[in-house]
Formats: sequence, structure tokens, C-alpha cells
Amino acid sequence: MTYDFSFLANHVPALIGEARSHAAAVCIPLLDSPRGPEILFERRSETIDQQPGDICFPGGAVEEGETPQEAAIRETTEELLVSPGQIELLGPADLMVTDSVRVSSFVCRLHGYDGGFSPDEVAEVFRVPLSFFLETEPEKHHVNWEPQFEADFPFEKIYGGRQYQWRSRAYTVLFYEYEGHVIWGMTAKLLRAFVGICKRAGVTAGE
Repeated sequence: MTYDFSFLANHVPALIGEARSHAAAVCIPLLDSPRGPEILFERRSETIDQQPGDICFPGGAVEEGETPQEAAIRETTEELLVSPGQIELLGPADLMVTDSVRVSSFVCRLHGYDGGFSPDEVAEVFRVPLSFFLETEPEKHHVNWEPQFEADFPFEKIYGGRQYQWRSRAYTVLFYEYEGHVIWGMTAKLLRAFVGICKRAGVTAGE
């Protein structure tokens, strides 16, 4: 029997395991100031279910029918109480993929922002000069995840069985500290990626 595999010519590769993760998007908001561009951060409300009290960028889940860019802008308007017209999209930053989420990030400039935010989602906002991150490397710590097996895992089907050389997974956690604020986790990784883009483009702390 002969099979026709011509369909592969038009196949668009998918990310294996993508169905187990959900799509999210954030804005990295920039504000102009006399000391140069500043990045705006939120501290999440302590009454919300996910990561209460953590520092983050405005953002959230991508809803059905919208693009990651649209989701990032929508979430920013809701959380910072700004209109879409106040958000100048400068371009995309990097995409972060984990076992549970795919986070698209977009850099924007906020115009006419008065410091407002939705208290249902945000406890406070604060600014950090971009120059601080251009000059400051994050603190790095490492976590090793060891494999955990269910009681009925079929070791007998694997060559080597229980002695198979399973790999532990090393996970790096980043921390930035600025005037009493600790920026860590996924936000810190997205931030470092954006700073890396700036550095590769020749942006320096003096600009």
C-alpha cells in the first residue's frame, strides 16, 4: 500500500504539548520622564486568586477570538484605567513558553497616564528607570525538579527500569530589587529579555 504524504508540504509545525498550556499576553509599559524612559510595574491585589501580591506587568489570558496583541492592550486598559488611544504600541518583545502558559510580550508607551489602576486587580503601581535594568544584572537562583512517578508507572516497559537515568530539570529564578520592590519569576525573565533586546540594539543607560 502506498501513502500520499504530500500534505506534509503544507503542514505548519505545532508546539508539542501546546494544548496543555494557555495563551497569555502582557504589555511592558514605558513612561517618559526627565531621567529617561521608566518601566511601569503593578503589584497584584492580594484578593485575587493567582499570584496575589506579586509584581507583574499588565496582562492576562488571551480570550477566544482575539490576538495576543489585542489581549495585552485590553488588559492594560482594564488594569491601568487608560484608553486604547493612550497606548502607543512600539513592537513585540519575546515570547515565553512554559509547561503551563505561553506569554507574548509587547512594549508600549503610555501617554497621559495619571497613575490610576483598578483596585480589584492591582494594589499599587510604581516606576523603575530603564537605566537601572541596563546597568543591573538580576540575582540568580536555581531550583532542581526531580521526577515524581505515579504508583503504577510501568518501569518494566523501559530499558533499565527504575535505574533508567531520568533527567532532573534545572530551573533558574531571577530577582531584581529596586527601592524595596522585588521583581522575580516570569516577570523578571520577560524583563531581562526586553533589556537584552535593548542592549543588542545599542541602547545604553546614558540614553
